[in-house]
Amino acid sequence: MILALSIFIAFISYLFGVQGNVAISEALILYLFLRLILKSREIFVFREFALFLYAINYLISPAITYSLDQTLVSYPMKIKPDLYFSLSIPGFLFFLVGMYSIRTTCFKIKFNDIHKLSIVNEGFLKKITLIGLLLKIASLFVSGEIAFIIYLFGLIRFVGAFALMGINLKRYIIWPVSILLFELALGFIFGAYHDAIMWVIFFGLYYVYVNKPSITQILLGGGVAILLLLVIQAVKYKYREEVWQGSKEASLETVYEVGSENVSSENLLGDANLLTTLNRGNQAWIFASTVDNMDRGKNFQGMTNVNKYLEAALLPRILAPNKIKSGDKEIFNEFSGHSINGGTSMGLGIFADGYVAYGATGVYIFAFVLGLIFSLTFKLVERWTKVSPFYVLLLLPLLNYAVRPDCELQTTINHLFKGILLYGFLVYLTRKRFTLDSAENQRKLNHLNLMK
Repeated sequence: MILALSIFIAFISYLFGVQGNVAISEALILYLFLRLILKSREIFVFREFALFLYAINYLISPAITYSLDQTLVSYPMKIKPDLYFSLSIPGFLFFLVGMYSIRTTCFKIKFNDIHKLSIVNEGFLKKITLIGLLLKIASLFVSGEIAFIIYLFGLIRFVGAFALMGINLKRYIIWPVSILLFELALGFIFGAYHDAIMWVIFFGLYYVYVNKPSITQILLGGGVAILLLLVIQAVKYKYREEVWQGSKEASLETVYEVGSENVSSENLLGDANLLTTLNRGNQAWIFASTVDNMDRGKNFQGMTNVNKYLEAALLPRILAPNKIKSGDKEIFNEFSGHSINGGTSMGLGIFADGYVAYGATGVYIFAFVLGLIFSLTFKLVERWTKVSPFYVLLLLPLLNYAVRPDCELQTTINHLFKGILLYGFLVYLTRKRFTLDSAENQRKLNHLNLMK
């Protein structure tokens, strides 16, 4: 029904003059949007959200960009729309097929069991939330691979806070809200918002699945999330200019000053802010620039760059002292057709990495393989849930970075590899605590039942 409706609306658009490639893109993103909204109370729509994010970046944002006067666009598309969509639409479909290639039950969360396990481990969940928060603070003062490990450990604060919310929403909603506000505050202070935005969205997806709000409330929440994104875009560049290039200190006071000057209905919904938001959600311009650059130079790399990514992700620096660093600009500058400095963070993305390797065929192969890797990760988390349904929450810290379309392939591999080792170890250490079959948990549950 959802798919048929999406195709019908896109077909009507085509009859009214919308180009075929754009109509197909409309059908895909409309299908994902409707599934995201309508299925969010039945399943945990993490996979649908990841696909929706990719569709925004690689289908709808470039379609809008092509329709605009290119003199108004900060990052114009460097190839013709027919060539672009002949790569992006099949690439996206291969990615989708990869994501659904292995059946999994991990998105059908056994919330009643998680609720029971959270109740009997209430004190422990509070401790890991606070420990995770302290580790987050500690990660701000260290660098390198140790900082990344601390960062991954620190993400357990969200697992603990979300689980506490499941015990009693009114009583424990303050835990995830406080953690998210802290994350947003840090994002505003340091001018880096990716983590905060992703976790606000994850919180929304989990909240909807657990508490089953109405469709109207879901849409209202989505509207608030869009408003938050527009506020961040309205403040971000001016704040960075004042702090990074000016003389003001990075602080909430500076955030407030910049925000009070720039956050208004005229600024939020003005052309400049809307175009900036569009540019930020258009990873496709990097892909298009890479295609243009590679077609001129014909310097296709095969698996050379992938081998560098694997070396960087899997080998410690003591064994590979010359491996590339996370955020290294060398590969981006060489293949994207652009040159960025050390203070700018951009990644090629999976489609561009595929084209650099094998041209159009590489886009399709790389997109499918990345979807397959995610599918295998879902299956691994499903295996963890057989130990305890509680461990489904580890899906969020495990993939919170990897599912971003602008994420470097090296960072995706690094995050997944280290995350699987780390969280797998945590599963092993806590498996008896979070299983309903343990005698200790049964005793606690029986005691709690007697107290009711």
